[in-house]
Amino acid sequence: MTDIDLPFFHILSPASREAFLQSVQVVRFPRNHFMFQPEQIARHAYFVLKGAIRQFTLADGKEVVTRLVTEGGFSTAFYSFISQKPCFEYCQTLEEVEAISLSRQEMERLCAEYIDIANLERKITEQYLIQEQECALSLQFLSAQERYEQLFKQDASVLLRFPLGTIASYLGMSQETLSRLRAKNI
Repeated sequence: MTDIDLPFFHILSPASREAFLQSVQVVRFPRNHFMFQPEQIARHAYFVLKGAIRQFTLADGKEVVTRLVTEGGFSTAFYSFISQKPCFEYCQTLEEVEAISLSRQEMERLCAEYIDIANLERKITEQYLIQEQECALSLQFLSAQERYEQLFKQDASVLLRFPLGTIASYLGMSQETLSRLRAKNI
């Protein structure tokens, strides 16, 4: 499994890279597969090599999309993965997904043995928290147009790969509003 190219691989020493590769599995999930659901404990984190994933919760029976993940991205029920308590969210593949799976147990072992892997875990955690904060702030302080433009600048392919309703939920707007914004920006 030496041909795996992940965005962070360059910061690991050869010994850490080898230990990491020996500790992970390449997994494949079909389209529309639930990787985890509420009340399950997230025992694995996934580094997406190919495919698209949405993470969401239900609020009064309505889906609220919290993350859109594509190639190079990281997906887990973060609270559950760290605390090893039941999660409250869903993670569903929207395309066939190929990912690297790393268990919490293996992550802890690797972090204890390799300082650069421990630093990597810290960087991934920091990046995850930054993304969560940016998302919360954009929902509070940016207009629908600004949120749409921001997503377009970050990753325009998301607008082609995810259903309109999923994108609208992620951006905190109605599907009709998103349709008007897309039409205006074409």
